[in-house]
Amino acid sequence: MGNKKKRVNTDPTLSAIRDIFHENLQLANKVQRKTRTDIITKLDLTEKFCNRRIKAVAHLMPEMKARYSDTYPEIDIMNEFADIASLPILTYDIIDAESYLCLGAAIWMLDQIWEEHEMQELCDLLPADCDYVEMPDIYDTRFSYDFIERMLYVIQNRYGETNRHVVPPDIFSKKDDSIFHAVLDLVPDIAKEMAAAQLKTKFWEWADLYFKALNPLMYEMRKRDKALDRLTKQIDGFKGKVASKKPTLPLTTPLPLLGNPPVNSTKREAEMLLNQINKAEDEHNEISKKIGDFRFSSLQAGSMRKYHLEQFMGADFAEAMCNFPIEDPYELCFAILYLFDQDDDYAWVYSFMTGVICRAATMLPWGFERYDEENDGFWFDDGDWIPSMPLNPEWYETKYTGRRYEDDEDDPHEVSIAQIIYEHTGAILPRNMHRFDDAFRPLKKRGMKPSEANMVCALMNVLGEASRQRQYVPDIEEDFDWDDFVQEEEPEENSIAEENERLKKELAQLKEQAKKANYSLSRENRELKEKLEKAESAAGEMTQELADLREIVFNQQNVVEDKKEETKTTFPYHTTRRLVAFGGHDSWLREIKFKVPDVRFMGEDISSPEIIRRADVVWIQTNCIGHKSYYGIIDLARKYGRKVRYFKYASATKCAEQVVEEENTDK
Repeated sequence: MGNKKKRVNTDPTLSAIRDIFHENLQLANKVQRKTRTDIITKLDLTEKFCNRRIKAVAHLMPEMKARYSDTYPEIDIMNEFADIASLPILTYDIIDAESYLCLGAAIWMLDQIWEEHEMQELCDLLPADCDYVEMPDIYDTRFSYDFIERMLYVIQNRYGETNRHVVPPDIFSKKDDSIFHAVLDLVPDIAKEMAAAQLKTKFWEWADLYFKALNPLMYEMRKRDKALDRLTKQIDGFKGKVASKKPTLPLTTPLPLLGNPPVNSTKREAEMLLNQINKAEDEHNEISKKIGDFRFSSLQAGSMRKYHLEQFMGADFAEAMCNFPIEDPYELCFAILYLFDQDDDYAWVYSFMTGVICRAATMLPWGFERYDEENDGFWFDDGDWIPSMPLNPEWYETKYTGRRYEDDEDDPHEVSIAQIIYEHTGAILPRNMHRFDDAFRPLKKRGMKPSEANMVCALMNVLGEASRQRQYVPDIEEDFDWDDFVQEEEPEENSIAEENERLKKELAQLKEQAKKANYSLSRENRELKEKLEKAESAAGEMTQELADLREIVFNQQNVVEDKKEETKTTFPYHTTRRLVAFGGHDSWLREIKFKVPDVRFMGEDISSPEIIRRADVVWIQTNCIGHKSYYGIIDLARKYGRKVRYFKYASATKCAEQVVEEENTDK
């Protein structure tokens, strides 16, 4: 018998997709070796994840081609889709770490179960106690912080305890009898399927926008390709023409009056062709880089500024991506977890799906900025309580029509706004409805109409008061007599059962009081721990900044000509964090921008605090920056808790090496 031949994959589409994934995987491996960090695992490019992602792309490829190949002939749809699906950039867990998308999913599931009146069944399933769950400080009018925390714990650890909550390492070994699936069964099937269908619809809407924005760039690329091909043919023809001419020796010495020899004309033609092809190559490289930047930026457009996207696409496309319509971000956060649980191809293609999920997660209430009570300016000012304003009588003036059941239609009662609100909700207004009056003008500056700003101020007053409601219980140790509790009594025979029942209820109340007290203490301890960590971190940053400034002063006082040392870093160097730099002369800026192109150099422009808020590290070149700008930058960096570093040298090369060294130190 002959040896069996090994089965070889003959599907050309699948082979092409694998090749493109392999190219991007090689790029990720290169970054991993350079940074010495596990990029492959972080970006879901391990072998088992890659195989599943390749399979998903292959399954969706026919529909992708059917939708776009005829509409956009300039774009190779197969290569483009496979490339965007394998780019080593954004994953669902990176989005979750930034915007807590699992928390959005938890709240959506709680709402669905609440609407189905299945809360008691849910309470029986959720763990009574769970380990510490990281989540932002939120207040919900329907569910307690503790209840949401328990729900989030079940979602995050649905396939086993892990620090990766969307695509955990054990996702392929999920168990259908887990607590999560029991909770999932409480959500109506129609709600789950509608959420999944809505997310798939948004996937194709994002794909529509992506290819529409990419098409003019690819058209420009094809023009550059044709120009290069044309010049290459001209050069080949020129080479053939020159090679066909055989050199001959002149019979006599050329006379000066005869002018330049013919070789000068040939040289000028060669130089002209060389200049043309160099210019064409520069233009080709420029559009190629623009397309690459577009691909990377489009996947995370939901979290980027519009002006940044406009550098890689038209202003109308940047506007459309930044404001991509998401009707219910909570629903889509649940839908991506549900699709993964169903092992659906749409979840595994990443690409446009990560773009949609990034947009949805950043639309969540906490997706833009975390709430900081101590510095909000309405309840606390640097940790000091802001006293309440007097009661506003306008809310209690009886000048609106009200009606009791016994009232005559022609002679109704007059009621106040506070009474109307109570009539329909049973809730009473906060006594201080002035706390957010100072927010009116800032809200108008954000683009709100006066009526909208007034409504938001009122909502913030009500919800802010409600979020600070506390449960106050008597001191158990002082008010409860343990001796009486344990003392054995001799009740009458007929009252033994009643006494036991009373004691059970009393014990249950004590347990509930203890539980609430324990939760309150745990939360306060956690808040204190977080404040201490912030203070320690700030102290460490100040120490580093002072050390940098001392070295700058020393360098200025001991001016020594820079020695020409061999540069250890290969430039240009691409950073992984968001860096912004201020100050510096024009010549210094021109040189350093080439060396670290990912750093955003602002000169002395601090027109938008958002630039510093979104940065990971703020760099300052102190040898060319005004005092006003410097202190403005420092104040904003302190406000947003951003790390500040100083360039210690005048040399752009040494400053660029500083950036590289700082990047590698913090990894």
